[in-house]
Amino acid sequence: MSKEIRELLAKVEEVKAEARGLMQEDKLEDAEAKMEEVRKLQKKIELQKELEEEGEREIDTKIENRKVDDNMNENETRKVDTAAELRAIIKASMGKDITTEERALLTTGANGEGYLLPEDVRTKIHTLVRDYRSFREVLGYMPTIALSGSFPIEDFETVSELIDFTDGTDGSEANDIKFRNVSFALKQKGALIKLSNTLLSMTDNDLIDYVAKVFAKKAVITENKMAISALGTGKTVKSIADWKALKKSINIDLDEAVKYGLVIVTNQDGFDKLDSEVDSQGRPILQPDPTNPTQKRFMGYPIKVYSNSLLPTTGTTTLKAPLYYGNLEEAVKFVDNNKYAFATSAHAGFNSNSTMARVIEYVDVIQVDSSDKIYIAGTLTV
Repeated sequence: MSKEIRELLAKVEEVKAEARGLMQEDKLEDAEAKMEEVRKLQKKIELQKELEEEGEREIDTKIENRKVDDNMNENETRKVDTAAELRAIIKASMGKDITTEERALLTTGANGEGYLLPEDVRTKIHTLVRDYRSFREVLGYMPTIALSGSFPIEDFETVSELIDFTDGTDGSEANDIKFRNVSFALKQKGALIKLSNTLLSMTDNDLIDYVAKVFAKKAVITENKMAISALGTGKTVKSIADWKALKKSINIDLDEAVKYGLVIVTNQDGFDKLDSEVDSQGRPILQPDPTNPTQKRFMGYPIKVYSNSLLPTTGTTTLKAPLYYGNLEEAVKFVDNNKYAFATSAHAGFNSNSTMARVIEYVDVIQVDSSDKIYIAGTLTV
C-alpha cells in the first residue's frame, strides 16, 4: 500500500470520527456534509489505486520490452561475434595478417588441423541438415569426443532378464551375458570453399549463411549415403508385394517391444504406391498425421519419404522401391564429435591459384543391431 493511500485512509477515519461527533450533537446537516467528504475521499482512494495499478502495468511493460530488447541485443551481439570469428578464421587461412584481437578468437582443432567453427555456425549447419531431409531424422545419435573407439552391447535377440543379487547371490555366470563390441571410426568429410575478399566483405548474416549452406547440402548427401550403407549391412532384403504384405510384416516380423519408435522409410515411388492404395471400403490406406497434415501415416506409424535419386527404384519389368521399417533409431546410429573444422586445402582453384579451404566434419554411421526383429530392409513392388 502506497503512502498516499495510507494518508487518505487515515483522513477517512478522521472525518468519520468528526461525523459521529456531530451526530451525537444532533447536527445532522453538518454530519451529512462530513459523510459527503468521506465519500469523496473514498472515491479518491479508488482513483489513486487505479493510477498506481496502471503505473505498475506500465512498469511491467517497460521491463518486458527491455527484456525483449536485451535478448535482441544479445542475439545481435552473438551474431556479430560469430561473424568476426569466422572472418578471423578466413583471414588466417588465406595467410592474411590478423590482429591480436582476431587471433584471440581462433580455436584450433584437437588434432591441430585447422580451426573450429563457431557454435552459431554449427547450430546453423545442424538446422539446415535437418531441413534438407537427412537420415538423421530417423536414425539414432551417439556423441563422442574420441575419433575412434568401441562400446559393448547386448544384441536384441539375446538380451536376458535382470540378474537376481538378493542375499548376496552372484546370479548367472558372466558367460551367460552375451556382450559384443560395436566399433566406430570417425571419417573426415568435407566441402571445399574458395577463399576470397568477397567472403570477408559479406554482411554478418550472409557470411554465416554462405558457409553453413555450402557445407550442409553436401553433408546431407554424404551422410545419407553412409546411412543407407549401414542400414543394408548384413540384411536379407524382404520383398513386400503390397500394403497388405507390409501390414502383415509389421504385425508379425517386428517385435512389439520396438514398435514405440517404428518408422517407415521409402522413396517417392514407394510413397506414391502406398498413397494411391485404398481398402475394401474405398478408404485411403495412408492417413494424414494429425500433428502435421503434410505428413502421412500407415497403421499410425510415420512415413519418411526420400528422393528417388537417393533411394533409386530398381528393376525393369517389375519395379521395386527401397523400403526400411522398424525402430531404425535403435538399430543404426550417427556418431560424431559435434565439431566442424575449417582448414586450408592443398587443392588450388581450377582457373587460378586461389586458396581453397575445407569445412570438415568427423562422422561415422554404425549398425548397432541387425536383427530383423528391430528393423527390416526390403523392397515394395510398385
